[in-house]
Amino acid sequence: MDEYFEILQEKAKKIGADIKECGYDKDCIKDAIALKVKSNLKDESFETIKDKATTIAADTLNCNTKEEFLNAIEVKVKRVLEEENELYTSIELQKNFMPLDLG
Repeated sequence: MDEYFEILQEKAKKIGADIKECGYDKDCIKDAIALKVKSNLKDESFETIKDKATTIAADTLNCNTKEEFLNAIEVKVKRVLEEENELYTSIELQKNFMPLDLG
């Protein structure tokens, strides 16, 4: 099984994201995680949400409302998870193409 898939499952489990319907679909799991992060923050104060968005460097340039900041956080979480996936994929490909030492 894909190592990053297992990492995603663990992240989802840690925050209580519902991924039962996702099966082996990594994009579905990433979306579920991002949605759960957004959902977990929705009851926080506007200032707390703004601070968290700033902390994770979410694109908040055009954000004015609590919902817009929450959406920016959701997008950032998805982007980070996708970048992690690409990194793990790249590492796995490099491992597969390492030259064998036949000497």
